Amino acid sequence: MTEYRIDDLARVSGTTTRNIRGYQERGLLPQPLRRGRVAIYTEKHLRNLLAINKLLSNGFNLGHIATFLTNPGARIGDALDLTEILDEPWASGKGPVLDRGDLEARLGPLDDAALASLIEAGVVAETDEPGRYEAADRHIVGNLARLVGRGMDLAALVDVHKRFAATMAEAAEIYMTAAHDEVDRRRGPGWLPSTDEDVAWAVDLLGAMRRAGTENAHAALDRALDAALDQELRAHKVAAGNRAEGDGEAP
Repeated sequence: MTEYRIDDLARVSGTTTRNIRGYQERGLLPQPLRRGRVAIYTEKHLRNLLAINKLLSNGFNLGHIATFLTNPGARIGDALDLTEILDEPWASGKGPVLDRGDLEARLGPLDDAALASLIEAGVVAETDEPGRYEAADRHIVGNLARLVGRGMDLAALVDVHKRFAATMAEAAEIYMTAAHDEVDRRRGPGWLPSTDEDVAWAVDLLGAMRRAGTENAHAALDRALDAALDQELRAHKVAAGNRAEGDGEAP
């Protein structure tokens, strides 16, 4: 289990030691372990801090956050891992940080325009360190590299990724709008949980949406890829037949 002193915890979580102490006073964080006069914090403290940061960035105040984190009936932080739902609800985690040499070793030579296209398409993002780039996820650069290794053009692949990501973003927006509409229908616009039952209901809905959304998206994509492959094979068969007829008519 990773352990932190308060300065380290503040740095890793992106907050301040003053905020950490304030959250403890409000009961939003459990009390630290004690080794003599030294306060020791754990991964549980870090998870709660990340959840607090996420909720604050989405407009919740500390009173609302206290309902989520301290409600004994819902036990969100322990039973359902609140940060899994709120802080990283869909993504598979942060991607690796690579320099230009790393990218070129996998994708081939990159001029400034090619590098800019990777950034624009969301394949990688610039970091605070000049010349270093964070991949969108753990797999994206490797997947592109495998296709480039089979002779496919990187510029075409980046364009495909950009259009595919835009379509997926549109699908996700449709799905989450439906979830928002369901909350409005059942609880009214602007509703916030205020009781044990409210919190448990909200967390259950978020968890169910995550599972259903992920599973349905994977299944729908598999079906769509199967259908698209069949369509392309039929089109290729027609084109091959036309080509054979053309070759047969040649003098």
